[in-house]
Amino acid sequence: MSRFSLDHLPVTPWRNGGGETREIGQGRFGDSSAAAGPDGWDWRLSVASIAGNGAFSTFAGVDRSAVLVDGAVTLVADTRVLSWTGTGDLHAFAGETAFSARLAHRPARFFNVMTRRANAYAEVSVHREGFSVMPSNAVPLCLLVLQGRFQVGTPSGMQTLDVEQGLLQACPQEAMQVVRLSTAGCIVAVQLHPT
Repeated sequence: MSRFSLDHLPVTPWRNGGGETREIGQGRFGDSSAAAGPDGWDWRLSVASIAGNGAFSTFAGVDRSAVLVDGAVTLVADTRVLSWTGTGDLHAFAGETAFSARLAHRPARFFNVMTRRANAYAEVSVHREGFSVMPSNAVPLCLLVLQGRFQVGTPSGMQTLDVEQGLLQACPQEAMQVVRLSTAGCIVAVQLHPT
């Protein structure tokens, strides 16, 4: 199980210049490299910062889920408008949709989950209380704390996660119990599956 803190992850500028990304991890399922595309992944997890209003990056053939870390932002397309106003707000959308980002008053950050549609899909859930995670065919699992403090326990041991800390596990084999330690909190769980 790999532990991470957002402030220790390397920063990469967006390809359209509208923000920056801290990558948590990426991977492939089996022999899917032929369909993985030029970026070479079936799934990718990151936290993206949107610095200002403007075009939102598009990714053909990719499904996206975005959870608001902080700030507030609206994405506007010809046929769809999505708004994130509070930490933990979650929306899913097709990566090829051409959105324009509008910030409410300051930069915003998303926990960004991207899956190559032909090869993978993600289950993304936001929790404000404790919960359990059962291993599902040993698929990759990621937890990220957005607010508060949580304890993550397995038969092998326990870890405590503070805000903007998380865990990424390639092939979890054990059941996991997540307990909120603070009076309030928000944690995101992502399970990644092959299609």
